[in-house]
This record gives sequence, structure tokens and C-alpha cells, in this order.
Amino acid sequence: IIRINSTINGTMDNSNWELTEKGLFRSLRFESFTALTQFLAQLGPVADALDHHPDCVIRKAVILDVHLLTHDQKKVTEKDYGLATEIDRIGRNSTT
Repeated sequence: IIRINSTINGTMDNSNWELTEKGLFRSLRFESFTALTQFLAQLGPVADALDHHPDCVIRKAVILDVHLLTHDQKKVTEKDYGLATEIDRIGRNSTT
């Protein structure tokens, strides 16, 4: 696992993301299940607009594990970094 500490494209402080063998990974914790689902509702249209969608797993009702990988290229690409930036932006106002 490699923790990402640099800025991508001058906009992303991705120190919350890890580069794993499965791609970029981040866990987000929310105050409630409702807050988590509201986050996903905000993320959905963004992911659709980018035509790039995360793999998500909900744990313990308030933890969302997010994996990003460009599946057709079988590697992390700029699409993943761009979506990670959007997830960080949306999550800034939603997570604990």
C-alpha cells in the first residue's frame, strides 16, 4: 500500500487516498446512514457526468469504502484521480 501525499493536477489533496493493488482506496465515515446515502446521492450525478463510477462497499451503516480503477485499462488513470477529487469535494461537507 502506498499512501498518496502529492497534489494531482494542482487541485487534489489526496492524502486520504491509498494506492493499492486494486487501485485507489479511501474509507469515509459518516454521522449516520442517512448522511452516507445523501453523499451517494450527490456522487451519483457526478460519476454519471464523468462516465466513471466507483466500486463502493457500505460497512457498519456509516462507513463507505471506495475503490477507483479504470477497469478497461486495468490501472489507475486520470479518470480515477478526477473522480477522487470530486469525492473529496463532496465528502468535505458530508463526513465526520
